[in-house]
Amino acid sequence: MRNKKIMLRGKVFAILLCAAMVVPHAAFAAATLNFLCWAGVDDPALLESFEKDTGIKVQFKTFVGADEMYSLLTNSKNQYDVVMVGSEYIGKLYANGRLATLDPADYDLSQYIPTFKKLPLCYVKDKMIAIPIEFGANGLAYNTSVISASEASSYAILMSDKVKGKVGVWDRYLPIMGVLSKSLGNATPYDISDEKFLTLKKTLFDLRQQLSVIAPNFPILIASFARGETIVVPGGAAFFASALQQQGIPIDWIIPKEGGIMWVDSLVIPTDAPHPDSAKRFLQWMCSPKAQALLANKKAFAASVPNAAAYPAIDLKLRKLLKTENGEEAEAVAAKLAVRTLPVQQTEQIWQNAWVELK
Repeated sequence: MRNKKIMLRGKVFAILLCAAMVVPHAAFAAATLNFLCWAGVDDPALLESFEKDTGIKVQFKTFVGADEMYSLLTNSKNQYDVVMVGSEYIGKLYANGRLATLDPADYDLSQYIPTFKKLPLCYVKDKMIAIPIEFGANGLAYNTSVISASEASSYAILMSDKVKGKVGVWDRYLPIMGVLSKSLGNATPYDISDEKFLTLKKTLFDLRQQLSVIAPNFPILIASFARGETIVVPGGAAFFASALQQQGIPIDWIIPKEGGIMWVDSLVIPTDAPHPDSAKRFLQWMCSPKAQALLANKKAFAASVPNAAAYPAIDLKLRKLLKTENGEEAEAVAAKLAVRTLPVQQTEQIWQNAWVELK
């Protein structure tokens, strides 16, 4: 009898030992997050704070440009837990079966400014797909020693003799054609008739004679502005102006009276995320005032954030540059902008072909 008890205790000990060996391994796997994000969002102050608050280790991969993000995500399998996505790609990725739906009850957006509490592009058929975490304006950036605020208050400045040969653009069709569409009075700049698209295309080609550079990246565009070869940038705004202000270049940005374009970065969870619980925890944390302030204060590109409660913790100089010193001002800026999307009544290829023809 005594031997049986000893044997039983031995079996129980063996079972407990096996469980002890398995549980830490499972816990370790769950405490990992694979994050695909814009270069600059991998800021240590942001990601290390999340790791400290949650115990979840972040492994990240960065991209430069939405096209690279789209390629990396669509060609991956069981690789990323959370992906940073431009608003214009959310619907396309969801239609391709790459994005999981989210439960709104899991995420506290109560302190978000009104525009972002239920941003339409983050929903598909009333299903939550994404959570917006930062935004900015595409308007006009201009050299204040050459162009007055009054002159920059309308996109008409782009066609004036004063700036002939001194208009610089980044080689990306959506923001540039978007602001030109706004200049033509289109309230929904990417959802226009074929007739209005032909007018947009003509306006784009008329801009050719005004150009100083079609820059393949921002460093080249920034250098052109710094040298005085470029004095006005359609589609430019705070993130562009901040880099030049740090160099002492006289630059400001404005949303012209015709309006501007709003770029939005959101977080999504792929359908094949290897650590969905970690992904949900990350999205929850990124909605918080603390995380939003850390995101805004990152060393990379300047951006405003949706959480109104984050603004007191954002650097004051940065808030002034962004023209969003508090939640109320952030909402006022957002109200002047049309969210950037993919073309609606024409194909992406038709718009891209027009851009290629410009070049």
